[in-house]
Amino acid sequence: MANEKELQMDAAEIDDSGGSKKKLIIIIVVALLVIGIGVGAAIFLMGGEDAETEEAVDEVVAEETIEPSDGPAIYIKFKPQFIINYQVANRQRYLQIHMEALTRDANVAGALDTHSPMIRGSIISFLSSQDFVFLRSAEGRASIRESLTTEVNRLVTQETGIEGGVEQILFTNFVIQ
Repeated sequence: MANEKELQMDAAEIDDSGGSKKKLIIIIVVALLVIGIGVGAAIFLMGGEDAETEEAVDEVVAEETIEPSDGPAIYIKFKPQFIINYQVANRQRYLQIHMEALTRDANVAGALDTHSPMIRGSIISFLSSQDFVFLRSAEGRASIRESLTTEVNRLVTQETGIEGGVEQILFTNFVIQ
């Protein structure tokens, strides 16, 4: 008789835990549905903004006059990196820059390689004369890049007669300490 009571109690426990498992499964399903609906709504709402953004980008691109390239891009790395020392408020500061020049003319690429010592010397002199605080700003870095592009083009023109051969100077690493 004791065995029958134990069996009845075990059956009752199974029924109770089965009911709670069903409730847990229902709660999980509802939570997943709510999350899915939220994700779907977010994707739908963000999709409309992408179309507007693409139209705005297309308008800007249409307004700009893009010059066709004369050939594939050639990147000339200035090796080793440039390290410049600055004295700022009785503290020693450093600037480390890895630079590359972008050109599409093989003759300019050869000239950059051939006249590398002169170009490096000019770049070091130019960077050494800059204000350290100015270099730390985004505007300062952009201004320095443009000035370096102009200076490198001037040197290439001076040595080879090729004008505007360097499209831009790129900073592939820029560290200020």
